[in-house]
Amino acid sequence: MGTKVIYKVENNIARITLNRPEALNALDNDMVADLIHYLNQTKKDDEVRVIIIEGLGKAFCAGDDLVDMGTEKNPNPTDKLTEYSDGYPAVVLAMKNLEKPIIVKAHKYALGAGFEIALAADFIIASNETKFGLPFVLRGISAGTYLLQKRIGYHRAARYLFLGEMFGTNEASEWGLLYKQVEQDKLEEVVEDLAIHLTSSATRAIGLMKKAMHNSDGMTIENAFQVQTYSTLASYYTVDYAEGKQAFIEKRSSNFKGK
Repeated sequence: MGTKVIYKVENNIARITLNRPEALNALDNDMVADLIHYLNQTKKDDEVRVIIIEGLGKAFCAGDDLVDMGTEKNPNPTDKLTEYSDGYPAVVLAMKNLEKPIIVKAHKYALGAGFEIALAADFIIASNETKFGLPFVLRGISAGTYLLQKRIGYHRAARYLFLGEMFGTNEASEWGLLYKQVEQDKLEEVVEDLAIHLTSSATRAIGLMKKAMHNSDGMTIENAFQVQTYSTLASYYTVDYAEGKQAFIEKRSSNFKGK
């Protein structure tokens, strides 16, 4: 792996850090490949119980690197469908299929593909000055048509997609997109506090809930409850369920192992 994405695991927390500060962490092909690699690595690593995705420098992520498109290094392929599906949508799908909680730590800008990655996380914590947006239309591109609409509804999403406007943390918080908005100097502390809390939680139960929530999206309530039932039954076979039950009987706090 290259140096455009930094990966570190400490105290059950995996940090995936976008490391192109000179380009406001705009995503190029190498970064996308590294992000997918590291997300898959956290999936296989039992030590990891929560993932933080963050950006180094002045912004979280300004979107796709448009300058990099069509160069000799990354020529426009004949099969545009493959080029697009292997881009940031593959990162979003890797996040969706990762049965561990993901926190995005956003500051200054979370735009385009960067905002899509934030929307795919389970928690977004943003500094107060952060701007969000999907300005694809300003470059003549049709994209960003699923996640934002699912989160805030068609008519709101249409405004920001069709006009390419940005919005701030007040709107994002009002619409339920943010776990918290904080001052920039408090951002790391609040992210760390949530990550530590999640490392002591029942990781397998969280993963099963996350999978059930995604799988039941768009289902009838009858089918959704069937998915939930299978998820509940699966949780009964985890180490953490046995610990949670015993802790309840003994009237003490649970000591979950994430298994």
